[in-house]
Amino acid sequence: MIEAHGLCRFWASAFLSSHKALFAVLWVAAFGSVFLWQRNVPGGSLFGWRGVGVAPPVAARPFPRLRGTAFNLTDFGAVGDGVTLNTEAFERAMIAIGKLGRAGGGQLNGAVILGIEDQKYWPLMPPLPSYGYGREHRGPRYGSLLHGQNLRDVVITGHNGTINGQGQIWWKRYRQKLLNHTRGPLIQIMWSSDINVTVKNVTILNPIFQAPNTDGIDPDSCEDMVIEDCYISVGDDAIAIKSGWDQYGIAYGRPSKNILIRNLVVRSMVR
Repeated sequence: MIEAHGLCRFWASAFLSSHKALFAVLWVAAFGSVFLWQRNVPGGSLFGWRGVGVAPPVAARPFPRLRGTAFNLTDFGAVGDGVTLNTEAFERAMIAIGKLGRAGGGQLNGAVILGIEDQKYWPLMPPLPSYGYGREHRGPRYGSLLHGQNLRDVVITGHNGTINGQGQIWWKRYRQKLLNHTRGPLIQIMWSSDINVTVKNVTILNPIFQAPNTDGIDPDSCEDMVIEDCYISVGDDAIAIKSGWDQYGIAYGRPSKNILIRNLVVRSMVR
């Protein structure tokens, strides 16, 4: 007597033996289809070989023209080697753009802004008035990578540059208990009335695991703000609208209002 599973194995073996040619043809056809599809994809290649007649790579999207004048960080003496400290060049760029307010403003294109790893360059700032003595540690806090005060009409858009705070450096030192001050957010804009901030087409990536309280965007005591068309993947709140912390926020007395949020894709560990 032949058991059922043994019979199945016998039938499959016999079928494969008698249809070797058919399977060979199907395999060649499938491989050829993948080959043709790959070589006709713009910029496509197979095993590093690029066939004749392959379409050129798709051109990068042009920088959006949001302001009347556009700058590159190298216009102000920056060196894009990943080593040179370019803080002063960036400050010169911001001063130049700030002077163009009445002429339609200016924009910075193509910058890949990296947070520096050397802790001695991290500025210390007093606690926020709406947060009292500070959340994680009493006393001063580390300044943000990009910090602005008393601003208006600011646009942060994602496809004309990259802002990388290199947060893994901070978290490593935090776990080793080497930091004595509260961390600052990546970008912080404060004390700006009628600010008109727009955050658009931005991708925000924070660690999903082992990095608690890594929010995406936290409008805090803000008004007249738009957040749209963004992808946010973080370990905590994707967007958290705030007005300070507990009694300190109440005493500060500046609520957030008139904030429009639309068309976002969000990934978060918050349930």
